[in-house]
Amino acid sequence: MKTLLSSLKINTLVLTLALFCVGAMTTLSSCVAAYDAVSVENLTNISNKLPKLMEKATEAYSKHEPAATSILSDIGKAATHAASLKKNKEVADSWKILQNDLVSPFFARWKESGKLDKDFIKEATMQVTKSLDAIKRAESAKKK
Repeated sequence: MKTLLSSLKINTLVLTLALFCVGAMTTLSSCVAAYDAVSVENLTNISNKLPKLMEKATEAYSKHEPAATSILSDIGKAATHAASLKKNKEVADSWKILQNDLVSPFFARWKESGKLDKDFIKEATMQVTKSLDAIKRAESAKKK
């Protein structure tokens, strides 16, 4: 009888723990936005274009102004799209930070100066790449 009781206690404990884990996983997955192909496409396009354009900042801004304007527009659209998705506030905020705190000031400085120093470009590009990588990780974590 004693063995049966201890067996029931362990089985009850295991069942309770399993139900808790299932409940937690269900709740946590409902807090994350669903996978969105448009978001991934936006991220891929911007990740491919932006660092390459930034590396050209040793040249005259006027030569690359249309490309800079275009990429800023693309980032704005990506940020707007991210903000329109449910449960996606953190990613949308990351896009806004990328746009307002990293890319726009970089292009403004490039425009004002005409050309930028290689060391400054390298540091700015590294920060932008880290920001894009963080957005990639967040997008990868979304359930498909």
